[in-house]
Amino acid sequence: MASDLQFIANPQGKGVISVLDDLHTSKPTNVQSKNTHQWLADYFTSMLVLSAKFKFKPTIGKNYYLYIKNNQLNLSLVEPNEWKSDKSGTYFAECMLHQDMSWSIKPKRGWQKDITLFNTIQNYQISFLRKMNDEIPIVEQLPFFIQQFSYYQRLGANALARSLKQSLEIKIGKNESVMLSGKSVLKDINDNTMHDEKKLLNILHH
Repeated sequence: MASDLQFIANPQGKGVISVLDDLHTSKPTNVQSKNTHQWLADYFTSMLVLSAKFKFKPTIGKNYYLYIKNNQLNLSLVEPNEWKSDKSGTYFAECMLHQDMSWSIKPKRGWQKDITLFNTIQNYQISFLRKMNDEIPIVEQLPFFIQQFSYYQRLGANALARSLKQSLEIKIGKNESVMLSGKSVLKDINDNTMHDEKKLLNILHH
């Protein structure tokens, strides 16, 4: 818990008790062993959502909505048909936070035909895979702390990291999980097909 508190501590004025409460309520539950594709899909989609701007604490089981405006993803409580103007930007997907603190995404139909949306998601995917594709143990790359994130982004990323780490430990054991590299994870699902449109859609529709 002490290390978690160090990771989450922020300059925005939250007291220690408040941070501890947030850490407790964001603790992953119902974490399960996942096959490599599911694990990677949860990692990718969750970090895609958490890279969006938002200033609220998401609730498990509630629908949220991703938009892109000025090349920035934004997470909103407001459905596309509830906006009274185009201030929201371009709608991309409905998403939901689960008990294990991973996010699922349901993109709008035909999203890949929107060049702005497709380029944004494809660029994020390329960056995500490039970061993973090395010999560094995957648990050391998990997002326990991301400096540039805001408080609730950081809290969500820390919870996701704990969940993904626990899922790996359940599947292959603690000792093995700390040695597993990102490159090995990608190789296991044939990383040569990860950059094509079909594979991208498969990940987003997991």
